Formats: sequence, C-alpha cells, structure tokens
Amino acid sequence: MVPEELLDLSGLRMSPGEGRRLDLPVALDAVRLSEQGYAPEPAVPTVRLDISRMNGGGYALRLRFDARIAGPCMRCLQPTGADIEVDVRELEQKAGSARDDEQLDSDYVEGDDLLLARWANDSFVFSLPPRVLCREDCRGLCPECGADLNENPEHRHEAAPDPRWAALQGIQFDEDGRLVDGG
Repeated sequence: MVPEELLDLSGLRMSPGEGRRLDLPVALDAVRLSEQGYAPEPAVPTVRLDISRMNGGGYALRLRFDARIAGPCMRCLQPTGADIEVDVRELEQKAGSARDDEQLDSDYVEGDDLLLARWANDSFVFSLPPRVLCREDCRGLCPECGADLNENPEHRHEAAPDPRWAALQGIQFDEDGRLVDGG
C-alpha cells in the first residue's frame, strides 16, 4: 500500500453523528535529537484513524499507532531504541458554525483535507521520551578518553593538576623538610 499523505474528509461522505475507523499506512520521517539521527521502525506503520462527524459540523479525530525509535543511546552511543505509543485526538469545527471557537480549529485540517502524514509525524515526535537511553542507569562515556563506563564502572583517571599551582612544582625540600634554595 502507498503511504497516505492527505485524506479527503469530504470524500468519506459521512452524515452527522456517523463514525468510521480506517487503518492506513503513513510514512514517518527520521528524527534528529541532540545531533544524533534516529529512525522510526517501521518507517511506514499502519495507523488507526477514528473519524466522527459532529452534529454541528466538523470532525472529531483520533489517531493511534505503535512504532519504535532506533538510534544511539544519548549517553554511551551504543545502538538502542524505545517503543513509542501514539494516541492523539483533534477536533475540527467548521468556521462560521454555532460554536465558532479557534481552539477547535485543527492545525492538521486544511479545507476538507486531513494532513495525515504531518499529524502522524508531529505526534510521533511529541511522544518521544526526553532521552533515548540503552537503559535508565546508563553511565555513559568517560569525558577524558571516551571509554564506555557501563563496561568498566571502576574506570578512573588521575585528576589533572590545577594549572594555577604549577609554579609550586619547582619548589624542593630536603630530607628534613627545609626549603632547598634553587638559586
């Protein structure tokens, strides 16, 4: 099946109070988060679209689908993913109706066309977790050498000396703890 971009709502010829359920393929776009690329799996999921024609004109819409986001862990860069469940609703009230309310104008309906791919992609992105991690307790990478801290939690580096104290390295003491004159 060819992925749906638009759905002509008027072409459904729905009467007020009538509802329909459609299962449609929709292409999802790759996502960039924190300068890393993430791909949806599957790239073309089947979405479930529930459409109800409202008595006063307009539509009540519900979009549902499951997908997975795949890419690098945001801490250790190992391949990982997260399951995403999308369940969103929109209302579209026709302008000039008895309930002319701007909040009931969906950004995803233009004229009689439902911008299905845009709605699915936006909803997918809004449903993403704040961080894509291989596991919640991921320790990430060593900021000095890039070692994976999950593989070696005891990994350490000697702290670099503070450069402001570098002049003190030239001071020498004898065995009794007295200052040795360097002059």
